[in-house]
Amino acid sequence: MTGNGKENGFREAEAVLLAKEASVNLNLSDFALFLSVMKNKKAFQNVLEIILDEPIDLEEVKVEEVILNSRGQRAIRLDAWARSSDKRQFAVEMQNDTEKDDVRKRSRFYQGLMDVPILKSGKQTQYRWLPATVVIFITMDDIFGMDRAMYTFTECCRELPELELGDGVTKIFCNMTSKNGREELVSMLQYMKRTDLKNPDITDRSERLIELDEVVQEVKSSEEWEEVEMSLLQTGLSRGEEIGKEIGEKIGKEIGEKIGREIGEKVGKEIGEKIGRKAAIAQASLNMYARGMKISDAAAILSEDEAVIEDIYKMAEKRPECTVEDVMEEVFGVPRMSTPHPEEPHDQEQGRPD
Repeated sequence: MTGNGKENGFREAEAVLLAKEASVNLNLSDFALFLSVMKNKKAFQNVLEIILDEPIDLEEVKVEEVILNSRGQRAIRLDAWARSSDKRQFAVEMQNDTEKDDVRKRSRFYQGLMDVPILKSGKQTQYRWLPATVVIFITMDDIFGMDRAMYTFTECCRELPELELGDGVTKIFCNMTSKNGREELVSMLQYMKRTDLKNPDITDRSERLIELDEVVQEVKSSEEWEEVEMSLLQTGLSRGEEIGKEIGEKIGKEIGEKIGREIGEKVGKEIGEKIGRKAAIAQASLNMYARGMKISDAAAILSEDEAVIEDIYKMAEKRPECTVEDVMEEVFGVPRMSTPHPEEPHDQEQGRPD
């Protein structure tokens, strides 16, 4: 095997080990794992039954379901969608970052667009055929600040509060901060926050929660999940190394003008290899921040000091448009190239309005 072949083989093996380590640290609140688990009808059903506190028979489930607007253009991509045997439709969204947008108004937008395909399917508008719709947002923080694990909203008359509109729309907001609610519900939310049945905040290890955990473990041990983890990791590492080599070659070229092109290119290559690792960390950290991954988990996956990851997260929070070059310059002290490489924006959250 050539030197490059050995190096590539080592990188692939290292990536596999990092991916497996990441699989252990990820929680159900992490977007990629949430989607993979919610593909399973039983898992989806258990989540809904625990939230709604009623038996539910699901006929169909979909993840990353694209909903078109009235002009036939893509409007939103739902995280997880399902339809029950009584024709109710459910949308469940995992929202770790509630500061970037107004989740309450997003629920209004989602609910309206979910009705569009049904109305378009008939030649005439028959509103009576609109099914009951339940939109559920699961957030890390309590967006209402009233210390409730779950808030349920239906429309009612202001003058007669006991008179409900009866439009079939229910909006539910659950959060992983408050522990004030039904024991099974709170236990599931704490399980999502820290996905381990040994989590001391889980006080009700119900049959449904145990079944949910079984699906989670099956997903984490599946080949499909390994591909997902590898994809997440390789995207950040590959892009970071590419940028790092480019920066290194630029520096090497400038040195080469003074001490000779041959020596300069050699120095540039060596610098590029060193900078490449830092650029890889920068890109992967931006990706992980966008997905809502905790600093400690990101640091463990990337084998980097938590203080460095925290600095990158703070940059991404204050300046959502920041690039890898920005991170390299401000966090790692690597000078910016005179002609910046067009940077792709770091990963945007899935399941959000286009």
